[in-house]
Amino acid sequence: MSADPVVIDGGDRSCVRLLLELRGHMAGMAPGTVVHLIASDPAAPID
Repeated sequence: MSADPVVIDGGDRSCVRLLLELRGHMAGMAPGTVVHLIASDPAAPID
């Protein structure tokens, strides 16, 4: 397990686009890796 979280800045990407990008990032990560996702899309809290 990684000691430091992986930070991914999703910016204002829409939910679908961000999920596809996140899936791509996570495919190469070790199990147990902590991901910190930053999203500024106005609909992010609703999603």
